[in-house]
Amino acid sequence: MISIFALVYSEVSYPQVSQFNSRALEQIIQAAERNHGLEFSGTDENTINKCGLWVSFEINRSWTAFNESQKERIRKILSPPVLQKDTLIGKFHIFYDTTGQNVPALLDLNHNRIPNSYAAYIDSVGYYFNYVWNYFLDPLGYSSPPYQAGNNYYNIYIEELWDYYNPLYGETVFTQNDQIGGFYPARFTSYIRIDNDFKDLKSEGIAGLKVTCAHELHHAFQLGSYGYLSNDVYFYEITSTWMEDVIFNDVNDYYQYIKSPLNQPRGQFYYPDISFTSPFAGVTYSRAIWGKFIEKRFSRDLMRESWEFIRSGQQTLNAIDHVLNLAGSDFRKAFLEWTIWNNNTGPSCDTVKYYSEGKTYPQMRLRPAVEYSKSLRSFTDSIDVLSSAYYPICLLNSPSDNCDLSPQMMTIISNVNMIPANSVKRGFSYEISPRNSAGATQLSNGVYIRLDADDPGNWVSQENVPVIVSDILLYPNPFYPKGNKPLTFHLPPVLQSAANLYIYASSMDKIVSREMNVMSQSFEPFIEWDGHDSNRRIVPTGVYFYVIDIDGKQYTGKFSVIRE
Repeated sequence: MISIFALVYSEVSYPQVSQFNSRALEQIIQAAERNHGLEFSGTDENTINKCGLWVSFEINRSWTAFNESQKERIRKILSPPVLQKDTLIGKFHIFYDTTGQNVPALLDLNHNRIPNSYAAYIDSVGYYFNYVWNYFLDPLGYSSPPYQAGNNYYNIYIEELWDYYNPLYGETVFTQNDQIGGFYPARFTSYIRIDNDFKDLKSEGIAGLKVTCAHELHHAFQLGSYGYLSNDVYFYEITSTWMEDVIFNDVNDYYQYIKSPLNQPRGQFYYPDISFTSPFAGVTYSRAIWGKFIEKRFSRDLMRESWEFIRSGQQTLNAIDHVLNLAGSDFRKAFLEWTIWNNNTGPSCDTVKYYSEGKTYPQMRLRPAVEYSKSLRSFTDSIDVLSSAYYPICLLNSPSDNCDLSPQMMTIISNVNMIPANSVKRGFSYEISPRNSAGATQLSNGVYIRLDADDPGNWVSQENVPVIVSDILLYPNPFYPKGNKPLTFHLPPVLQSAANLYIYASSMDKIVSREMNVMSQSFEPFIEWDGHDSNRRIVPTGVYFYVIDIDGKQYTGKFSVIRE
């Protein structure tokens, strides 16, 4: 079967309603009839679909293209389900069944449903939805959404949503009948459907419930208090996925969108060349890290302030740019800085300077290495608007050298054009040369580079030229063994992936004898020591000597430790 994704999202940007053909419209309805949101195909990055908001967005965006018979089917499909029981808890009217496939249940430690636990599950739903609602108001400062017409509570429906091909956590549903007032952008009331046990999901049981409360309720706040922008679903999902981690930092459900179970890159870390405004689900969810970047680099409040400017009538990118201007930056500058953060992840991440959780993030997928041997070298490529690509450049001393034995630099090439994305990628050429030429820039290592494109004002290259050392450099020295900041030994270019580290006290007693994995950040190799001796005790204040064995060579030196 041809997927909804292939028909509706055949371009990175949304096609206009007039472009929808009857087959695409019918498949949108079929997706709603399945009550499991859009069904994706292609790579596994595009099959991840935790939230059914896409269906409501597609239906409302293409409403005028449906005929009256189709509209009537949609109204019936999106009407709230009729369930057996209901209860009021705080601000929420919760509907559920006590028999049949929809019966809620808690899970035990073996991930099995606990019989007759539906009442406890309902209590948990009421607790967490009220907790999240209040958290949005204070301390986060969002405006609460209105209830559906004739209601004094927000409606939650608990159902079996899990499906092998499309395992939804929840869905925020709104239709044309839910539009309120004469606002621009339009605002809608909504109701929420959530899974009845969160079994067999990445975050099971209560963990799944917690992040779903944060994610789906934030959609309700977005639609009811700030407005509906039909082509900007990417920002609704970025902020809702980020919000999960703001309120429930212990769950980290968003990890599944940035890396595989084997820590291979997904989402933004695999597809940095897909536009920031793309609606592709897996990539969009992974860009919760944009919120993590904004929160740490500027302020958590900037995400809410972006929504406030959207409510005032600004388009999303303009709203983000506006709040960043008020913070002393702008969207283009912040986007370029974000691309650097995304290249500083993995085990060697500096969690003080970059992402606080960056050590658990995967490393960026790189383009194939480009070899440069002191003669003119150029290559061409293409990427989306508002996207980037990462190129390792091997600096060869002669054509007979290879990348493994040569220093490398990283080049990040970005298109920062803030126009709406479409299916047409933008091409460019990048030139590396030992000689100057018109429009070239000289780097600190003496190499000249030039980036050429049709609209040069929207293209930026950022080069990280590694510092090549011939001996060991230590930082910090003196070393204060506290917190998570290690003593780093920067190494010369090395071949082996491990080094032997020996540390001696001033009495020449050996206190550390350890094989250490060699790590690399921007192609600069190093090892780290946490300040503990072989008995896992923090070493006292004093002068110490080190010996590092690697590649058949031995490096020696000394450093001081100060205990506070």
